[in-house]
Amino acid sequence: MPQKSTVPSPEGYPVIGHAAQFARSPFHFVENAIEECGDLYRMELPGTDVYVMAHPEHLRRALVTDIDSFGKTDDFQRVFGNGLLSTEGEQWSRQREIMQPLFGRDRISGYAPYMVEATEQRLSTWPDGETRDMESEMQDLTLEILFATLFGRTLSPGEGENLREASDGLNRWFTPTSWLMPPWVPTPARREFSESSERLRTEVDRLLAEQAYGSQQTDDDRPNGLIAMLQQAREASGEDHMSKDEVEDQMLTMIFAGYETTAAALAFAWFSLATNPEIRREFHDELDTVLDGDLPCPKNVDDLELTNRIVKETLRLYPPVHTIPRQTTEPVEVDGYRIPGDEQVHLSVIALHRDERYYDEPKSFRPDRWTGNFEEELDEYAYVPFGGGRRTCIGRDFALLEATLVLARIGQNYQFDWMGEDTNITIEPEITTQTKNGLPMRIRKR
Repeated sequence: MPQKSTVPSPEGYPVIGHAAQFARSPFHFVENAIEECGDLYRMELPGTDVYVMAHPEHLRRALVTDIDSFGKTDDFQRVFGNGLLSTEGEQWSRQREIMQPLFGRDRISGYAPYMVEATEQRLSTWPDGETRDMESEMQDLTLEILFATLFGRTLSPGEGENLREASDGLNRWFTPTSWLMPPWVPTPARREFSESSERLRTEVDRLLAEQAYGSQQTDDDRPNGLIAMLQQAREASGEDHMSKDEVEDQMLTMIFAGYETTAAALAFAWFSLATNPEIRREFHDELDTVLDGDLPCPKNVDDLELTNRIVKETLRLYPPVHTIPRQTTEPVEVDGYRIPGDEQVHLSVIALHRDERYYDEPKSFRPDRWTGNFEEELDEYAYVPFGGGRRTCIGRDFALLEATLVLARIGQNYQFDWMGEDTNITIEPEITTQTKNGLPMRIRKR
């Protein structure tokens, strides 16, 4: 089939292209662009183009069948250095092999009691009837769970505030009004990113130094976690070795990816339940019936069918990773169009997850869509909250267990009332999906 001339582009403005439209309402722009141009379009920005792909076959190709033609972007290297999220080829394979034991099924099941314990510790700070931003609360909680599991020690409420603020600042590189500009433009968001990156690396060095000098001890009988494993990798030789820079970048990557994405999923789950009271009632009824006052654990969470569907539906409607950025390593042909080499390509997860070709009423929160044979009949790459192919998120099973346990344990004790002005929240595309104004909810004991 002869190649068509140029990848279609939605209507824009001279010189600035689509920058103003995207900055004004990023996800609305994506939706309109796909409606106007189809599953593949070209977004024109000052000094560059970004090609957006939004069909399951596009993701299958970029993540599986033609993976070598779609490499990692410079932005990933800038944020995560030589961490697992940004490396490629032999280096990535070696790092993945070293890190994998932390995320085996038996190891993850062993983390469950500490996930629940950290959740109860966070609950002890919630006064009945108080309004809190659940987006922020879930970020605090998932950071505390990260320390309780992968880091092997308890992080008291508030103790990780500096670490969380520094980690959250990494998102600033992808603030729409900043990301649209060429990399050399010193925007306020990029300055905040640079300051946060330096602060986070200082915190990483401190944590590694504590382990090296013996002051970083795991609590009770918890197995040695991430920090000890990375120190061993640094001291090892051959295929088991990681350089000092790799170790630091791995820590930075795990701190950010280990709490930010799950926090987003949990916050949006509470919002969805608070704004759908009938589903919330069924959720609480299931917890009362199935758990009957017992703590959630790996042996009973599979029986929480609705709770698991709530997690799955939240990841569909509000995917924490809204896009998967790639860079073409050579010219590629997609749908008869030619994308040049060394161009940014974004695999739009949120567009796929909200595509009416695959989901009825795609913007509605409907956990029961995940019943019967729906998932088996759905194209595998129409639902990709954890990516796909060989680079599927290493923490997938960890995150799913964590999200289910946290929802169950909190739901046994509390319900939340939505305190926002209306239910039309504004979400923004940073590294992870964020809200513009937070998620204020009133905490009520059941």
